[in-house]
Amino acid sequence: MSEAAGFERSGRSNAETGQTPNGEAADHVGTSPTALLELLDAEYTQEILEAAGREARSARKLAELCGASRPTVYRRLNSLQAAGLVETGVEYDADGHHRTVFETTLEAVSVDVTDDGLSVTVTTAAPDEPATRTEQRRSRH
Repeated sequence: MSEAAGFERSGRSNAETGQTPNGEAADHVGTSPTALLELLDAEYTQEILEAAGREARSARKLAELCGASRPTVYRRLNSLQAAGLVETGVEYDADGHHRTVFETTLEAVSVDVTDDGLSVTVTTAAPDEPATRTEQRRSRH
């Protein structure tokens, strides 16, 4: 196994504009509270978030650490990325090989029951940086 020579992040979203740095709409905007809670409760999601929170890891490594199949891990990672809870990057080896790696951005989730329904507050941060985004999502039930 070769050592990583570098790590490059991509696709951070901006909380104030709801856009990625290149001006595209951020995918996580509009995720319903119910969908977010279902995602967080889905099998392997919490294990993936924990493993990717310690350091950026490839999907293959996450599957190995979580005991899940790679297709399952990729499905969860796609959903987590769309919800703005993981960030992708590229890890370069000293010999020039590269792979996509995933790192958790989720800091906290707070669920409140209000007169209007559920209020879910999600706090995320870019990896290795202080919290940069707090988002509130409401649902009436």
